[in-house]
Amino acid sequence: MKTDFARLITSDGLELCGLFFTPEFGVSEITVIHVHGLAGNFYENRFVDIVAEAVIDQGLNFMAFNNRGHDYISDSTHIRHDGGEIGYLQIGGAYERFEDCLLDIDAFREFARLQGSLKHVLMGHSHGALKIGHYFYRREHPDLIGGIFLSPSDDFGISREHIGDRFEEAFELAKILVNDVNESQMMPPGYHSYPLSAGAYLDTFRDDSPLKLFNLSGTDRTDFPELESIKVPVLGVVGTVEESFVGEPKEFLNKMREKLKNARSFEGYAINGAPHNYMLHEDELADIIGGWLTKTFIRNI
Repeated sequence: MKTDFARLITSDGLELCGLFFTPEFGVSEITVIHVHGLAGNFYENRFVDIVAEAVIDQGLNFMAFNNRGHDYISDSTHIRHDGGEIGYLQIGGAYERFEDCLLDIDAFREFARLQGSLKHVLMGHSHGALKIGHYFYRREHPDLIGGIFLSPSDDFGISREHIGDRFEEAFELAKILVNDVNESQMMPPGYHSYPLSAGAYLDTFRDDSPLKLFNLSGTDRTDFPELESIKVPVLGVVGTVEESFVGEPKEFLNKMREKLKNARSFEGYAINGAPHNYMLHEDELADIIGGWLTKTFIRNI
C-alpha cells in the first residue's frame, strides 16, 4: 500500500488536508472517498486505517480527508480568489453550514480524478453519511458508482428525544442569539449534546433542513426524496449500542432499505455490540466493507 499526504483547495478557497492510499501496482480506476462526521477528522476513528487496508486489498484506492466541519473549532487556511491573499478562516463543526459539504466533496472527487481515478464510491460516517446522501441528491453523476452509509445520524429525532418539549424553545433562542448577539454565539449548555453556534443551530434545525435526510424516526418528516433519488448500490452499517438514531438498529436498517427503493441494491448490517464509532469492532466493519466491494464492483471490473 502506498500512502501520500495531500492538500486540496475547495472552490471557495478552503485548504483541506488528508491522505490518499493506493495499491502497490498503482492508481486504481475506483476510489472509496471517506467523509468523516461532525467535529471529527480523517484520522480520529480507528476504523479508518483498518478499512483503508481492506479497500486496498481489493485493489482500489482509498481517500480520507478533513472536511470543513473537522473538530469543533479550527483555523483553516483560506486562499482568497480575488487576489490570492492567504489568511485563516475559523470554522469547524460548531460553525459549518451543511450545504457547504458539496464544495468539499467536489474537491475530494476532483483530487481523485487528477490522480487518474474516475469512478468514486462515497463513504460517510455519522454526519458524514448525511453529507454523502445529500451529495448524491444534488450531484447525481455516472462516475458516482456506490454509497457506504456508516451509522447515519438522525439529528432531529435525537434532539427531540434529548430535550423534549424544549425543541422549539431552543430554535427560538438560537434566532434571538443570531439577531441580538451574532451567529457565532454558542448555544447554552443543555440544548445540544455538543458545542454548536446559534447560526449553525438554525441551519441544522430549520424547517427545510437537508439534515432531515435520515429522520427515519419520523419526528419531522414522512417523505425522503434524497434517499429515493439514489440509484447506485448501497451498503448500510450500524452498531447496536450508543448509536445516533432513535429506535432499534435492525428496524433502522429496514427503514433505510424501504426508503432506498430505487437503489440498484442494498445490504444492511448491524454489528452486535459495536458503538457509534465501531471501537473494538473495526475488523468486523472492514470485513463487511471489503466483502461488499468485492461482490458489488471487483467481480464486475
